[in-house]
Amino acid sequence: MNTDAELQARLDDAIMVDEIGIESGGYGIYRLRTLYQPIFERRGRELHAVAVEGTVAPFIAGEEVPSEIFLAAVSPDDLEFIEQMSLVLPVRNHGNIGFPTLELVVGLRSGESVPGAAIDRVHLIAAASAETELDPGLVILALTEPPVQDGTLLPRLAAQMRGRLRIAIGDFGAGRWTDGQMDALVPEIVGIDGDWFQKVCRDATTVRLFDSVVARLRERGSRVLVAGIENEEQLSVALRAGADLVQGLHLAPPAHVGTVFDETPLPIAEKLGGARKILPLFG
Repeated sequence: MNTDAELQARLDDAIMVDEIGIESGGYGIYRLRTLYQPIFERRGRELHAVAVEGTVAPFIAGEEVPSEIFLAAVSPDDLEFIEQMSLVLPVRNHGNIGFPTLELVVGLRSGESVPGAAIDRVHLIAAASAETELDPGLVILALTEPPVQDGTLLPRLAAQMRGRLRIAIGDFGAGRWTDGQMDALVPEIVGIDGDWFQKVCRDATTVRLFDSVVARLRERGSRVLVAGIENEEQLSVALRAGADLVQGLHLAPPAHVGTVFDETPLPIAEKLGGARKILPLFG
């Protein structure tokens, strides 16, 4: 494992800054660029952008390439470094969104393949936040997978995150997270897995069961984020169930950092279209 100083030196060497302050990461012929996808909160008759999910995508000569092609080209010894750079870039670029009050959601894998990697990643994100003077109260770390091998990792992760950065879990659904794991983390936000949610929406019975899933999560004190919304029917299901936050291509696609961010609220009736008759919107 590299020392903190060695890691920081390597990150500084790999990350480039353009003339307007947007940062990207270099790895051979590839450039890692930051993308942000808005997350919306329902307020009365409108959906308001309150957060963004920060990710990175690989490019060659300005053209995006599939992640699997890029990862196949990465040396196994460099995979952890690529993961670290993918976490740092959305944090360091937050100031380029042009909407400084937006919360930032960053997905954090448990990293069990490298001992101590997950905790190192928490430190890295906290350090990047401090370096860029990004309020840590705006940074939400979403654990995208529960540790399955080390039973002590989750409590240690929670201890490292709590009080420094906000805690969420992602990809909830299909039995991936247990009640015990939820109790250890006490997540502020629970993100519903997009693929699982889309399967739920295909059957009236599972749609009804989804309402109880959302209600149970909210009873535990978590806000519920439904991601992967691709059409008006799925938006209707999410809102009817009482989801606090919604995200998906039907609402807004991921956009490159530096793209002008539209703060205009989305009218719910317009986004529901023909599905609006399914949902009792305002009464």
